Amino acid sequence: MSLPLFTTPLVKSSLAFVGMLGFYFTTLSILGGGFAFAWSQFTRYWFLILPITFTFALNVSLMTGTTSAISMGACCAHHVAEFLPFLGLFSAASFLVRYQIQFMILTLALNVFFLLKSRLHYA
Repeated sequence: MSLPLFTTPLVKSSLAFVGMLGFYFTTLSILGGGFAFAWSQFTRYWFLILPITFTFALNVSLMTGTTSAISMGACCAHHVAEFLPFLGLFSAASFLVRYQIQFMILTLALNVFFLLKSRLHYA
């Protein structure tokens, strides 16, 4: 019995890749005040965003992707910092913005770790 086309690993990972980029642009557009901000952040950090999205898509093709989704959520969490000053939490806002790159590198490292872990598990 053949599987429907939408359940193949290639289709799942492609949908995950496009979905994660869509999530990224939607989240930043809402939190940052528009698509122009989201695009400027993407052009500034594409060298981290694309590998994070790609490793997420690979993880989805190998497993459910929940752990990777959490990692990507942690990556985008620093954008909450844009709202924190309005709540009077300037220290937390400056911390999240200051370590934006480190959050993204941690996310990429977690995605690679879980990708390698799943590859060893299925090998």
